[in-house]
Amino acid sequence: MAPSPVIQAIIDLSAGACGGIACVLCGQPFDTAKVKMQTFPGMYRSFVHCFVSISKQVGLRGLYHGTAPALMANIAENAILFMSYGFCQDVVRFVIGLNRGTELSDIQKACSGSVASIFSSLALCPTELVKCRLQAMHEMEASGKIAGGQKSTVWSVVRHVLKTNGPLGFYQGLSTTIVREIPGYFCFFGGYELSRSAFAHTMGRNKEDIGVVPLMLSGGFGGALLWLVVYPIDCVKSRIQVLSLTGKQEGFIKTFLGIVRNEGVRPLYSGLTPTMIRTFPANGALFLAYELSRKAMMKPFELVQEYERAVIFRLGRIIDRKPKGPGMFFVLPCVDTFTKVDLRSKTFEIPPQEILTKDSVTVSVDGVVYFRVNDPILSVANVRNADEATRLLAQTTLRNTLGTKNLSEVLSDREEIAHSMQFALDEATHPWGIKVERVEIKDVKLPVQLQRAMAAEAEATREARAKVIAAEGEMNASRALKEASLVIAESPSAMQLRYLQTLNTISAERNSTIIFPLPIDLLQHFVTRK
Repeated sequence: MAPSPVIQAIIDLSAGACGGIACVLCGQPFDTAKVKMQTFPGMYRSFVHCFVSISKQVGLRGLYHGTAPALMANIAENAILFMSYGFCQDVVRFVIGLNRGTELSDIQKACSGSVASIFSSLALCPTELVKCRLQAMHEMEASGKIAGGQKSTVWSVVRHVLKTNGPLGFYQGLSTTIVREIPGYFCFFGGYELSRSAFAHTMGRNKEDIGVVPLMLSGGFGGALLWLVVYPIDCVKSRIQVLSLTGKQEGFIKTFLGIVRNEGVRPLYSGLTPTMIRTFPANGALFLAYELSRKAMMKPFELVQEYERAVIFRLGRIIDRKPKGPGMFFVLPCVDTFTKVDLRSKTFEIPPQEILTKDSVTVSVDGVVYFRVNDPILSVANVRNADEATRLLAQTTLRNTLGTKNLSEVLSDREEIAHSMQFALDEATHPWGIKVERVEIKDVKLPVQLQRAMAAEAEATREARAKVIAAEGEMNASRALKEASLVIAESPSAMQLRYLQTLNTISAERNSTIIFPLPIDLLQHFVTRK
């Protein structure tokens, strides 16, 4: 997790400073030879001749002249450069409409580094001026451009600049430095990122995991591109900063044209050999130190989300009985370790379990369990894997609970069984810091033969019930008819009214045949007369 922008800026600043120190320690002898050959191209025939001459004149210690201001220069430059580099990446994302944290392309990162170099130039120029003057002091005295016997220390140069030019004297060559840095660092970061991408693609790895040697080679490649592009500008800058020791020096354009007019183009590339030799160890060490120190400083800062908590162990012991989070927290490298715990509710399915009920019927039952971590410390300290332990315990609890129930209870009392399981699981998982919120029985599957038997039993029960209902209906109908006949017998005219009602009903139905019932009493008269 990325820390806050302020802490990220501090990390980038510190990592850039570490990279600057590594760059100076690895490349200072080569840089000394470069400055001497740029300032006095006619004094040295080659890079080797320059090295030998320095060793003879002032010893090997002369190769490290200006190390103190070089350290100050590189620490200040790289600290501000890499801090601004992260900030400028956010600016590039904003300009092109990308979300914060979105990975930029290699070219977009190169543009970010180019813009960041403007800020680093403000810190680089004063220290570069002091460094270059210290490195070329011997040659300035030998050529008679300054009086001999002057002290060649950092403070003597600083006092001389303040005395002759004031504070603004430290910014002689600033415009040249900015002109050099903008295209130079576009190539620098572009070459570095492109090279890392090429190594990552070839090795089939992430760019962050390509290893030390490819990382240093990528840094060296970026540095080589930088110097190939800006070396003539750097040569003019060194001339301005060193020769300003003798008095007011002309600006970039006039100095550049004067070199070309009086000495030709070749002096603009004087000292390129030690620079190219220097760039691989120096810039490789720069990026190696930057990346390693940045990773080391990023590790102590961890971030947990609103739904997470972190349990911190210091030398194997939990340092606090209250977990950390939400938000950012600090861990001591090589001393503290931590475990993140998710507090959100989780679910898992209980796989179908073959269970023998109390009345010796085999059924297959599955379910769902809802649970969450209630105490992060207990869930880490008391059980190795709380989720897996809860899952296994749910299976055995389902078996134990249903084993005490009859088949009819299993089929009809699912809610009660679920509550019983929830209570049992919650009680068993409490020492693990787990809270079981809910248990649901999903499905109860019976054997096929039992399903057929139960279906036949249910069908027989329904048929018997239907026959009973039909018999009861017949009996009730018979009783009603009996009661109706008794009523009609008591009143003969009631029968006639019934006849008329029946005729009315038949005629309303539009039947073609109508039967008229004839009372038997009318026939009795004719039978008697015969």
